[in-house]
Amino acid sequence: MRKKIAKIKNIANLLKPEIRRLKAYSVDESPARLKMDAMENPFPLPDEIRQELAEALKSEQINRYPDPSAAQLKMSLADLWGIGTQRMVLGNGSDELIQMIVLAFGGPVLVPVPTFAMYEIISKTLAQSVVAVPLKKDFSLDADKMLKKTRDVRAKVIFLACPNNPTGNRFSDEAILKILNKANAIVVIDEAYFSFSGKTFLPLLSSYPNMIILRTLSKIGFAGLRIGALTTSSKLINELAKIRLPYNISTLSQAAAVVALRHKNTLNRQISLLISARERLYNALSQIHSITVYPSEANFILFKTGTDAAYLYEKLRESGILIKNLSRPGILSNCLRVTVGTPEENNEFVDTVKKILKTV
Repeated sequence: MRKKIAKIKNIANLLKPEIRRLKAYSVDESPARLKMDAMENPFPLPDEIRQELAEALKSEQINRYPDPSAAQLKMSLADLWGIGTQRMVLGNGSDELIQMIVLAFGGPVLVPVPTFAMYEIISKTLAQSVVAVPLKKDFSLDADKMLKKTRDVRAKVIFLACPNNPTGNRFSDEAILKILNKANAIVVIDEAYFSFSGKTFLPLLSSYPNMIILRTLSKIGFAGLRIGALTTSSKLINELAKIRLPYNISTLSQAAAVVALRHKNTLNRQISLLISARERLYNALSQIHSITVYPSEANFILFKTGTDAAYLYEKLRESGILIKNLSRPGILSNCLRVTVGTPEENNEFVDTVKKILKTV
């Protein structure tokens, strides 16, 4: 008997309109000698720690499901960050946690712009409206405009990356506290880069039941493990835990992170090296006449070039150096972002930029 083949004129019509209108988050997968585009820690773990990791992973039973509560990993993160294990929800990277928040509270979702693109992408994927409020020309947060827009659209969730990606600056405590005190909404403080600023809102968590803090291991050396953490009031933790998918942190990620986080001295030394390298890279770029460099409290630097950003980006890529081209109309016009690398990588990057700009 011949099987009938279903005749659907346009399969795309079955998709939600919100999904059809979306543009996917793009990652440049160009091969590069120096990968300085994704805010990763450029320092690999020392060989002795890698050996310890290998031994730990050998004993894991990947035919079994992971520990659903990730109890050991939570204890390791509690020791690293000072967050109580009972007030912690883990996610497959911060992206999953952002998704959980929007699923739980819905929209409208309010974001400053420019900021981390996934706040908008995830919200729109979940069919929630997104309202953008421009940052000031110096990339600072306009708290009054944020609050007005919150009231106007009755926003449910406000995302604030602090330090902010892609600008690198940390919004003022005064501006954020004003929003926390006056907004009738959930305020998410994304502290993905707090290790490089040394500043956190964590001590104020008990004073603001509407505050959620996000953290990640990706920026300090473990981007491949995809581990994010969320902390908030006990009441909200219990509600958000209902949405978390079971077994969302893999067995291997849990085991590897537990081993790696035993070596806090190594992590702290690498972070200190990156902070020092950031300052040297900032100073070196500042000395290039046709470049404007913006202060950063993250592990990357945003800069504006006096020439066409696409030209500089392509020439760097041809030289084997991959950075992020952020140029678009508005305050990011001709802006590029470079991740802080090793001292050798930073030197090569600066020298290459100088050579390219001499030919313009």
